[in-house]
Amino acid sequence: CSGRVELQFGDQWGTLCDSDWDLQDASVVCRQLQCGEAVDTPGGAHYGEGRGPVWDEQLDCRGNESTVFECPVSTKKGPNCTHRNDASVICSGQGGPRLVGGESRCSGRVEVLRGALWGSVCDRHLDLQTADVICRHLQCGGAAATPRGAPYGAGSGPLWKDRFHCSGSEGRLGDCPLSWDQEDCDQGSVANVVCSEHWRLRLAGGGSQCAGRVEVYHGGAWGSVCDDLWDLADASVVCRQLGCGQALRATGSAEFGGGSGPIWLDDVSCRGNETALWDCPRASWERRNCRHKEDAGVVCSEHKELRLVSAEHHCAGRLDVLYNGTWGSVCSNGMKPFTIASVCQQLQCGDSGSLQDGEQYETGSGPKWLDRVDCQGHESVLWQCPAAPWGHNDCQDSEVAHIQCARPRLRLVGPEGRCSGRVEVCLRGVWGTVCDDSWDLQDARVVCRELGCGSAISAPQEAHWGEGNGTLWLDEVSCRGTERALLECRSSPPGSHDCTHKEDAAVLCAGQGGPRLVGGESRCSGRVEVLRGALWGSVCDRHLDLQTADVICRHLQCGGAAATPRGAPYGAGSGPLWKDRFHCSGSEGRLGDCPLSWDQEDCDQGSVANVVCSDADWQVRLRGTDSRCEGRLEVLWNGSWGRVLDSQWDLQDASAVCTNLHCGRALLASNSTEYGHGDGPVVLTAVECTGQEPALQNCTLTLSSGPGSTSGGVGVRCSEHWRLRLAGGGSQCAGRVEVYHGGAWGSVCDDLWDLADASVVCRQLGCGQALRATGSAEFGGGSGPVWLDDVSCRGNETALWDCPRASWERRNCRHKEDAGVVCSGPRLRLVGPEGRCSGRVEVCLMGVWGTVCDDSWDLQDARVVCRELGCGSAISAPQEAHWGEGNGTLWLDEVSCRGTERALLECRSSPPGSHDCTHKEDAAVLC
Repeated sequence: CSGRVELQFGDQWGTLCDSDWDLQDASVVCRQLQCGEAVDTPGGAHYGEGRGPVWDEQLDCRGNESTVFECPVSTKKGPNCTHRNDASVICSGQGGPRLVGGESRCSGRVEVLRGALWGSVCDRHLDLQTADVICRHLQCGGAAATPRGAPYGAGSGPLWKDRFHCSGSEGRLGDCPLSWDQEDCDQGSVANVVCSEHWRLRLAGGGSQCAGRVEVYHGGAWGSVCDDLWDLADASVVCRQLGCGQALRATGSAEFGGGSGPIWLDDVSCRGNETALWDCPRASWERRNCRHKEDAGVVCSEHKELRLVSAEHHCAGRLDVLYNGTWGSVCSNGMKPFTIASVCQQLQCGDSGSLQDGEQYETGSGPKWLDRVDCQGHESVLWQCPAAPWGHNDCQDSEVAHIQCARPRLRLVGPEGRCSGRVEVCLRGVWGTVCDDSWDLQDARVVCRELGCGSAISAPQEAHWGEGNGTLWLDEVSCRGTERALLECRSSPPGSHDCTHKEDAAVLCAGQGGPRLVGGESRCSGRVEVLRGALWGSVCDRHLDLQTADVICRHLQCGGAAATPRGAPYGAGSGPLWKDRFHCSGSEGRLGDCPLSWDQEDCDQGSVANVVCSDADWQVRLRGTDSRCEGRLEVLWNGSWGRVLDSQWDLQDASAVCTNLHCGRALLASNSTEYGHGDGPVVLTAVECTGQEPALQNCTLTLSSGPGSTSGGVGVRCSEHWRLRLAGGGSQCAGRVEVYHGGAWGSVCDDLWDLADASVVCRQLGCGQALRATGSAEFGGGSGPVWLDDVSCRGNETALWDCPRASWERRNCRHKEDAGVVCSGPRLRLVGPEGRCSGRVEVCLMGVWGTVCDDSWDLQDARVVCRELGCGSAISAPQEAHWGEGNGTLWLDEVSCRGTERALLECRSSPPGSHDCTHKEDAAVLC
């Protein structure tokens, strides 16, 4: 179910060229061979060069064909297509798995294949180890979440009783032991997985969800797309994927501003009929030859803008709307104060205004787009208000709306609309910023309330939305949270401060209309409430589908929707029960972006809508060692993994982590950098546990108020962690095999011990190949427990404890039967702060360690490195001394692996020591 694709015509087998070879073609290949879902389409003869002809025919499959022979065929093979360009496919394999119903192939409901029938799996059969294997199998990174309920639908196929018993180190789901459950499972309890490498799409900086800079979520971060080869076909895929109609323009040169994260895609070359942007042919992820001044953007037909046209200022004039690429006016028929207020708020021109005589303003020449607009007071944009259909009106030029808005004293300045951004106040006719000293969520609540922007989500510091300019008006702001306006709060005298604009305060509000979640254990779970005017009310549960729940969670920076409980588990609420019905597609970034209608039927108070988001339950992990039960603590928050900084970190705090991870009791609570510094944001700055909590989230936690730049973190060692070493052999690569488990070092019995077991030990320790597997305590008998017996490795396991074996601390062996190994010694290693599977590449030649130059360094080379070290699949091949500069000899340059070699030194390269590099070009690998 993986390999070089070959087709037979007549009696002749031949290969296909990898130009234009994509996931649609691969999907048909996997379906025809009954090999599950297409996972990847490696090019460049990934599985070796074939023989025979390279067929001129190029498949152009839509992806729904039963066999490749049903696909349209073209004869557009590139003139330089040779066997070096043979196309390949990696399928998920017989048995699956696949993820269905998510935003990408890396998130969704888990399904496995039996015969020709896909079916779901019960969620009680899915633990985090199994989820990790599923993600790794699908080349989607690791598991980020396992949402409960049926957020991706219940599925229409059978519900299999398969129970997988994965250790978490397997490369494919089929490698896990399997049993069958006797109990039934209802269709609403299917297993779901969100992997770390799932992706999303959005448009930023354009003022609406249908215009802006194209951004892709991948690898836990939002990044942009390079404008190389960017055209209307690419833009068409983006607009259709986002439900934004037709593409009007494909923009380049960062027309909507440059992004700030990675540049994920380059050389995108869509045909225009793809389902998602990431299905288009493209260069590899995180291509480095582009800068943010080349960020690509789009303008779609459903993009809408609002303006007041006047020669004087932007808060007064003729009301115009941009629709389908054309500016047109709005009629004043039936226009009420709520509608005028909605216009002024949307334009950040205050909270109210009035209709004006149009004689002082010039007449527009475009169409009259809207008539009889009747806002209710909770809409965030004008086009959510009830109105006549677009372009239908019965008004004259004299009835076109002209509006004068009141001047505001407070505003938020940022790229995402009027309800998030840098805080600015107007004093003495001059706009200025607010210093972040003492700035907190109480202050943010007052700002959001004053602007009519719903509840406060966060109070970012350190110029989170960019530095302002001009006067710094306020410092040491201290609100109780009940004030009606920010200028009612205590602060230093206006203009008196000790700050710079690097400390400008910011606010993120839920937005006009809300939402908020009330009554849950955290702000990411509870009863759904939305704001109308100044009144919070609940929503009927029949009005809430999973797409809308997903948008609510994303809006509140709480990940995705994990469940939508029925009834009133968080109380019925004391406010009104609104009849709002949101029609979300699921791709919107904020609830206010969803179309809205009103239901005619009543709903009783016990049927309120409720949502539990994926980040409602904190996820924790330990990084920086080979054991999942020892390392630097990381916490999943708002879809990204971050660090914990706590000067008072102690064993009680560590106990909650060990219990959370089912790793036994806490042995060590570390506040040093022995497990690496980590490079994620700081999520928590204080943790207070009693030591009896079942999970970290049950402790008293203090969230970081900003992104944080301080290095370091906290570490944990639990009793169920393990390590490996060789003792008594005079070097680190020969000796008695010893395993650390349960707080003590112990040996391994030589029953069934052979070269396959020794190979796993040598590879795990970075000691090269296994030369001998020794028994009968050749390196002397140990003194602790005998931890392992009847070890029976296949030889490809990542760690010794992943091999089949008898139970821990088997007692029918004595130390005179201790097992040992003799390894060849290392010839390859990765040097970095995150363990042996990521870092700067170093090789040992002539007894001297040296580095590898990054000229021609790519993912094919990285694959060989990861395979040789037993570190799984290659994720990336960083260049330019990503993990620091080495020293000493630069051994290899111009390395060119096919990807199938067993060792890096088998790949083509310049002669050892011959190069034109410096250590600034040291190559690296992340496995």
